Amino acid sequence: MSWKDWRKNILPEKPIYNPLDPKERLKIAYQDVQVAKSYDEERDFRATDVSLHYETEIIGIREVLREVKGPILEVAIGTGRLCRRLRDVGPSEMCYVGLDVSLPMLHEARKSLRENPSGSPVRPVYLLRADAFQMPFPNGRFHAVIGFRFIKHLSPANRHLMYKEVNRLLIDEGLLIFDFYGWRKRAKNQEEEHRLTPQALRAELEASGFKLIRIYGTRHLLPALLSSPFRALKLKAPVRALGLLEVKLLSPVDELLGRSRGGIAVAKKVKAEKEL
Repeated sequence: MSWKDWRKNILPEKPIYNPLDPKERLKIAYQDVQVAKSYDEERDFRATDVSLHYETEIIGIREVLREVKGPILEVAIGTGRLCRRLRDVGPSEMCYVGLDVSLPMLHEARKSLRENPSGSPVRPVYLLRADAFQMPFPNGRFHAVIGFRFIKHLSPANRHLMYKEVNRLLIDEGLLIFDFYGWRKRAKNQEEEHRLTPQALRAELEASGFKLIRIYGTRHLLPALLSSPFRALKLKAPVRALGLLEVKLLSPVDELLGRSRGGIAVAKKVKAEKEL
């Protein structure tokens, strides 16, 4: 079956969600057309915006994807803010699939993915509307799964369900790449149960058949302070340089100290042992 066959909507146009279920509340929030339209603008994800956090994320993910040689799935692709900066990484024949439960978000993703300011060759991105907890793909279909601004919002119980589903989709030693809340205090002390130390994150992943192999910190104080004037002046080059500093120099220090204010986790699916 070709990838184009997956380019479809497998959910009703207006699904019925249970607002009492924490994972369902996320789905409800992003069904709003105005929320989808303003998403990138409110978070500095537009091409004209200059965001240290966004640039650091892109640098870190691109670093990891250079090792990937097969199909990539992005869960909760949203407006396409990541894949439009990632779809040129790796072999040209490598497929990139984006999944989201929100039609308004997928509409924004489709619009943004039509744009290609650099003019360099980019692979097509196949968009699919589906539930991330029951994804319509066969086992072992992907070499990497990306999940940003999604997994970190889930409760521990729902994260476990998400890890289980991603584990099913990945090949042996395939990669799960996602962002997480570290020990940095959240505004209004929200989502306390979601904040994890690297040790706790490692234990959580191991319980679901993954091995944490790398952490990239994206919330360091010094680069944030140094980037402030450059961000105000809309100067991307020095902001990207500070993002590279976070990924290459400060992140190994985080791992050594066993602390992180939050960032990118890279986990590898543990190869299943063959039964005798």
